[in-house]
Amino acid sequence: MDWDGFFRDNLTPVMAYQPGLREEQIREKVEVDSIYKLSSNESPLPPFPSALAAIQERLALLNEYPEGSCYRLVQLLSQHYGIPAEQVIVGNGSNELIDLIATTCLEPGDNVVYCWPSFVVYRSSAQIAGAQRREVPLAADGSFDLAALLAAIDEKTKLVFICTPNNPTGAAVGRAAFEAFLEQVPSHVLVVVDAAYEEFLDDEQADGQADEQAVRPADGQAVRLADGQAVGQAVRLADGQAVRPLDYYDGVRPYVVLRTFSKIYALAGLRCGYGFAPAPLVDMLHKVREPFNVNTLSQVAAEACFEDIAEIQKRVALNAAGKKQLQACFEKLGLVTYPSQANFIWVEVPDPPATFEALLKKGVIVRPFPGAQGLRVGIGDAQGVAATICAFTELFG
Repeated sequence: MDWDGFFRDNLTPVMAYQPGLREEQIREKVEVDSIYKLSSNESPLPPFPSALAAIQERLALLNEYPEGSCYRLVQLLSQHYGIPAEQVIVGNGSNELIDLIATTCLEPGDNVVYCWPSFVVYRSSAQIAGAQRREVPLAADGSFDLAALLAAIDEKTKLVFICTPNNPTGAAVGRAAFEAFLEQVPSHVLVVVDAAYEEFLDDEQADGQADEQAVRPADGQAVRLADGQAVGQAVRLADGQAVRPLDYYDGVRPYVVLRTFSKIYALAGLRCGYGFAPAPLVDMLHKVREPFNVNTLSQVAAEACFEDIAEIQKRVALNAAGKKQLQACFEKLGLVTYPSQANFIWVEVPDPPATFEALLKKGVIVRPFPGAQGLRVGIGDAQGVAATICAFTELFG
């Protein structure tokens, strides 16, 4: 078999997804007993008690196929958000929904526009579909530069991805910029907003902070995001209040909002995401998705914990406290960060690969990004935050 000529040519440059390192992969490298995995934006806490109870009740019925349409979960989401059920879709994580949208909508010759660095699946889904990629730099505050996205759109643009808060920087798009973008985006373009981290938004932090309140490098040098590109003398805050994408959903315009149960709900291991899209698009996504794509335990766990407001608030508060501690630490050490609205912080370091390895030896697993001048640091529980502060202080204090 001539494998080189056997596969589709457009798949050659696609990079297989690389998950964050796990404890068992680095155990021989570490110099401490405890290891903190802060590389995958996972919740440091287990699933909600209500979700665990629902899973336990359903274990004896795993001989049966899942409910193929996720009927109960779709109805719950529909009622909660006041959006018709025919405009709701559930997937094997929001990751699958991104892939399904690309598979459904893109053809060779189309192009996809998004900012970079951001979630790697935007890039891979476009590549797999054979579409062209137009990657534009982030804004100076680490959020999506919506004006730059508009400038990159042409008659061949089919999809625009917007990640807010952005992964890996944690910065959120402001309402004013978002509303201006929606007014100007051409009607032939499908706007897909990935709001996986929306539950962590802190409106009090985002609202009303002036541009001059910037986090500056200790030595006054330009901040660098990727490929050596200088993005300004300071990291500035997003304009005004952080956007909540579902506020702009009407079920008519070509506009999609994606959410997930992987982050605040701590169900990353079960893979359950959901989205809101115009009914014609949802109908087409059902044609191309796998049958029974969301397993039984994912569905019942998501149903059980979705409206557990008290538990959500407790976890949001834990994340906010840890984030505040980490940001104070990085500021004290003279390291540049972005104004994160997520459950992680992007921090600039002088030598990211060396810093990544040094942190590994101290039992702190973070996420490096090739070509970028920083690391994505997840916000752990109290012990994880303390270990992270200790490790960074030993390296840079």
